[in-house]
Amino acid sequence: MTLKKVSTGDPLVIPANTYNAFIDAATDFRERIKPRQKPAQQSQNSSSQLPGVIWVKNDSPMDCWRYFILGIEDSVHEPQTIMDLEGSFVDQIVFSGVFPESNTHVAMDKHAILLEPIRAGQVGRAMIQGVCQVRIIITDETHQYAKAPVGVPAIMTSSATGSTQILWSQPEVPIGEPCWAIVKLGVPSLVDTTTLIPCKVWQDGGTTDGDATTQCDRTYFVKTIDAYDEEEDGTILGEELTPLKQRPAAGKLVTAPATGDGVIGTGYYVTNPSDGLREFILYDANETMAVEVCDDGE
Repeated sequence: MTLKKVSTGDPLVIPANTYNAFIDAATDFRERIKPRQKPAQQSQNSSSQLPGVIWVKNDSPMDCWRYFILGIEDSVHEPQTIMDLEGSFVDQIVFSGVFPESNTHVAMDKHAILLEPIRAGQVGRAMIQGVCQVRIIITDETHQYAKAPVGVPAIMTSSATGSTQILWSQPEVPIGEPCWAIVKLGVPSLVDTTTLIPCKVWQDGGTTDGDATTQCDRTYFVKTIDAYDEEEDGTILGEELTPLKQRPAAGKLVTAPATGDGVIGTGYYVTNPSDGLREFILYDANETMAVEVCDDGE
């Protein structure tokens, strides 16, 4: 097939095979440039949403910048009937995004990182699983995970546990100062039961530390190792927990205080097979035998 150009004023006669060649070329070009289109240009109803990316309605009281962290609440759309086959709920997944709260979003790792600025009341894209950038404060250089902040959702906080793994953080930034990081969301946060992790414990129950005839029965309030005290920082792992480590049948133990800095214990996570929920098991509350100093007989 010969393609011949024409000049201005020349009669234009296009054979069928030539016209079809133009159509084929245009179709091929359109298909080849598709990967260059930005995901943000896709409709909210698009079925080609990127894996790990969800739509979030900003139900917080402020406009949120890109890479802010919102707690995930309820689905914005609700099914009309048990057999819904069409409509907003089955066509589009949109979650309500709010300021993260300690005992819900932070403790349960229910958060998403915004991939674009979202004005209050508007809908935008956020990542719930995958790798992206975020601002973070490293509070301990041994921390390998990050938690959503409580309140204003601008900066994550490093943690000893969690489902958001820190892959890289900006070097040479002092501990406690905000820095950029690359994190991986949706990491299985269950710790193998043979691996103990540190935690902070405070006494919160029981009646005795033990004596010559009685076994200690103290229970403990437990938080992640980054807790400053029983009131500030850290994430609650459990209340009124009894250490799994065997106690002596009798004898007085030195136990953790009820307030203040607490003591460092150890524990691990298990998964309840019936509902898949994660549970923290306190193994050792750092209890030690109370030793009295004896005189030398003089």
